[in-house]
Amino acid sequence: MILSHPMKKVLPPSLKLTLKLWHQGLRDLQAGNFRKFPRNSRLSAAEISRFPTRITLSQSIKNTRYSENKKHNLATAIACIENRPIYPGELFSFWHWVGKPNRHNGYREGRAIVNDQLQSTIGGGLCQLSGLIYFLILKAGITPQERHPHSQDIYTEETRFAPLGSDATVVYGYKDLRFPNTLSTPICFRFNLLETEIVASLCSVKEIEEMEVKFKVSPEDKGIKKVETLRLSSSENRFELVASTLYPTRNG
Repeated sequence: MILSHPMKKVLPPSLKLTLKLWHQGLRDLQAGNFRKFPRNSRLSAAEISRFPTRITLSQSIKNTRYSENKKHNLATAIACIENRPIYPGELFSFWHWVGKPNRHNGYREGRAIVNDQLQSTIGGGLCQLSGLIYFLILKAGITPQERHPHSQDIYTEETRFAPLGSDATVVYGYKDLRFPNTLSTPICFRFNLLETEIVASLCSVKEIEEMEVKFKVSPEDKGIKKVETLRLSSSENRFELVASTLYPTRNG
């Protein structure tokens, strides 16, 4: 069932979310995704050594009134993702593992973009985690099945903690980060959450070539920035276009 725009406006948010989850579940059933989602438990201490670190990224965590809550939210989601293997052919879904980010599941109020406005919401800050995962898989040569950019660019070059174009926003029930493991080796993620920094690593049984990734930003035009995500293919020795994204600016 697809709702018309007038119906969407009068339905309470909880009912709209329920319908969105039902619709997504139906699509996953039809696509056979439920068989592809990893059901693997966390690696044991002995198994972890089989998955050495192959690619690592780090980003700063800005000091704001919500930074402690953000780190708490990141740690809560990391516990759901870290050291869980994704085997070749399996489909990673951020929300499949993390679940609903509400108070019942231990999440706190954090900062997020909601309806194009920067405001506080339960579970705010998780987009930095999904963005790091997206950036890591790009470097590993994996292309996402589903990835959403933020609705606008809220940062300046001085305040930016990640390259424009490397983001992957997630909204429970509405926007997910998904990718199939198209490599020939099982992979997993590990994170080190520090006081003012988060370090993310992609780990695997076999070696992985770390590919060069560039985010080519075109000059702003009428309040819009265009970013082309380019990845160097070693086999063909040329950059391939992975994504082309438009970002309205806050002043646009």
